[in-house]
Formats: sequence, structure tokens, C-alpha cells
Amino acid sequence: DPEKRKKIAEQNDLSEKTLRNRIGDLKKYGVIDPIGKTGIIDSTIRVNSTNPDEINLYDYGRKLWIWKKFIFGYVAAITLIATIISLIMPKTFEASAVLMPPSQDQGAGILSSLSNTPFSGLLPQSSDETMSIIAILKSRTVMEDVVKKYNLIDLYQSENLEEAVKKLRENVEFSVEEEGTIKITANVMTDWFHPDEQEEQSKQLSADITNYFVLQLDVVNKGLKTKQASFRRVFIEERYQQNIEELKNDEERLKSFQEKHNTVSLTEQTTAIIQVATELVSQISISKVKISISRVKLSILEETLPKDHPEIKLLETEIILLETEITGLKKQLEELDYSKNEITMIPGFSEVPYLGLKLGRLMRDVEVQNTLYTFLTQQYEEAKIQEAKDTPTIQVLDYAVKTEKKSKPQRKLIVVVSFIFSVIISSLYVLIRENKPVFSGR
Repeated sequence: DPEKRKKIAEQNDLSEKTLRNRIGDLKKYGVIDPIGKTGIIDSTIRVNSTNPDEINLYDYGRKLWIWKKFIFGYVAAITLIATIISLIMPKTFEASAVLMPPSQDQGAGILSSLSNTPFSGLLPQSSDETMSIIAILKSRTVMEDVVKKYNLIDLYQSENLEEAVKKLRENVEFSVEEEGTIKITANVMTDWFHPDEQEEQSKQLSADITNYFVLQLDVVNKGLKTKQASFRRVFIEERYQQNIEELKNDEERLKSFQEKHNTVSLTEQTTAIIQVATELVSQISISKVKISISRVKLSILEETLPKDHPEIKLLETEIILLETEITGLKKQLEELDYSKNEITMIPGFSEVPYLGLKLGRLMRDVEVQNTLYTFLTQQYEEAKIQEAKDTPTIQVLDYAVKTEKKSKPQRKLIVVVSFIFSVIISSLYVLIRENKPVFSGR
């Protein structure tokens, strides 16, 4: 009835035409039933049903169906945009190399001599060499060499070398796998709207960078080991020459004493105690040499590795154990010199006649120098071999090769996530819009 519509419109500050349009919208969206023959509006609101949960789900589904064209268009547009972006966005290519876990070198020889002592359980495990390799790979020296080799300042569009090194660290990864192998991975990213040629260059560059890390690792590691071996060889050589001179002097003193006192002879008990004392003094001398060698190696490692590095901790522990061993040996030697050994019942030096004691000590000194000479000769030859050795220090299981597949972006994931996201957003928009009051002017 136009008159009734006009009257109701005036009561609500609306024109009759606006009210007519509102009623049409209510019919369209099913909020009210059509006007009956009697002209009375049956304004049965569905949400006021006796079972609101069931009716609401039906109502929501009906509203979404009414807006299906909008939802379909929105979802299609967002999904299409996401697909286009995934096609033109930069691609990332990665290449990996795998290294065998390093074995302990000659430097571990001193530790092996402690393996039978009560302190062997305190020594760090052999994974220290692996940690050293990771430290070398992460070092600034290696990083700068890689940046300069492949002109990464231009590739990363960096202002200086330091910034390029920082970006390189973000694009490489060094990890220890479950099997104990070391994995080196390098990533190279293309530009937006890149040509196919750039993809091929990025594929090859990722492999080249990875393999260059392997090469530089071997160069730096070999240099460190050669430097250690050189310092070790110099020290042992000096100690070796000193030992030869001391051995010569001791032999001369023993010879002079025997020529002067040719009637002096030693009893079996005196000979036995000399042998025990000789062994103790020899062990003390050898342990002192080992401590000096360890300190030389420690001073070199402290120049390249952090103070809390496991290998530095290992050497510090080794020195402490050797010093403890020397203290125990000296205590045994003092007991042997000045008292009676209660275990072996060998008389102390204080009970041996003076000339016999003098002869015994001279013989002991010669024997000690001979034992030390044998040890130093072996160490000296090993040090010379280690210094001159030019074999690779790294065992490579797999070198990096050019990959044909990109690692990023994951296009399928981007498209699927965009599709789901757009469906959710468009549906929420429709439901929120439909739940707003119809008479916004009121």
C-alpha cells in the first residue's frame, strides 16, 4: 500500500522510494517473507527459531551462496595474483657438499699416552676436530676470500666488504649431520623479473661457492697444521740437540769415573734400584717435553680459535694431567732416594756405599739421556714429516654440483595458502556485512 509505505517512511525519516527499496532488499535476502494477500508483512526472523545453532548454519550458508559471485571473483583474483607473484619473484638455488668427519692427526699422540692413566676419562672427545673445522669455515678469513673470489659485493649490492660478508653468512649453512659428516650449503638468489641466463648463473654459482669453501677449508687447515708442525719441529730440534750434548757429557763423566775407580762394582740390589730410578727420571723428562710441545701448540691455537674452543680446553686439560703425573713421579723418586721401598724391599740410595752410589747415579743419568734420546728422535722425525706433508687434510664425500631445481619459492604452497586465505577473508567479509543493521539511517 503506497500510502502506508509513505506514512511509515515519514516516521523513520525516509522517503517512500527508499523504504520500498529496503523492503525489496529484505525480500531478496530472505529476512522477511513476501507480503501476503491481506497486505500484512510476516516478519519471521529465522534466527529467532527454537533451534538457533542449526538455523544459523543454514542461514550463513544461504548468505554465502547469495554472495557466491563476489566470493568466487575475490578468491580467483587473489589466487591469480599470488600465482603471478610466485612466477616472477626471485628464485633461490642451493648446492651442498658433504665432508667426512676428520680423524685425529699426529697431535693426538701425546693424548694417547695418557689413555691408560686414571685421568683418561677427563679428556674431551674426538669431536673437537669437527668443531675446529666449523670454526674455520665461519672465520672471517674464509668468508672474505669467498666474497673477493666471486665479487659478491656486486651480487649482494653491498656498500663494502663487511656488509657483503654479513650477507654471505646469511646465505651459507654449516651443519653436523647425525652420521657425523659435515655439510656445507650455499644459497644464491636471482633478481625479480630475471632472465633464464641468470638462473643458470645462479645454479652454477651456488655450486662454485660451496666447493670454494671446501678448498679454502683445506688451505687454512693445512696452513694451521703446518705452522703447528713447524713450531713443534723447531722446539724438538732444540731439545734434541741439547739432549745429544747432555748425553755426551754424561757418558764422559761415567767413563772418567770408571777409569778412576775400576774396582768399583754394583750389587744386584743396587742395579735394581738404579733401574727403577732411571725409569722414573726418564718418565719425568719425557713428560716435561710433552708439556712443552702442548704449550707450543696451545699458543698457536689461541691465535686463531676462541678461548672456550674444545681443542684449547683439551690441551689445557692435557697439560694439567701431565703436570699431575710429574708430581707423582717426583714423589716416588724422592721416596726411592731417601727411604726404603716397602713394596719391593729395595734399599734406598742412602744405604749404598758412596762410590757405588756415585757410579749408580752416573749410570742412571746416561740411561735417562738414552731413553730421552730415543723419544726425541722419534718425535723429531714425526715433526719433520708433518711439516713437509702436503696431502689434503679434508676428506670430501660429495662435492657440490649444479642443481636443476630451485629451493625457493615453493609455488604450490604459496598458491594453496593464498587460496585458503582468500576464501576465509571473503567469507568473513560477507557474513559481517550481512549482519549489519538493514536500516543504516535509523
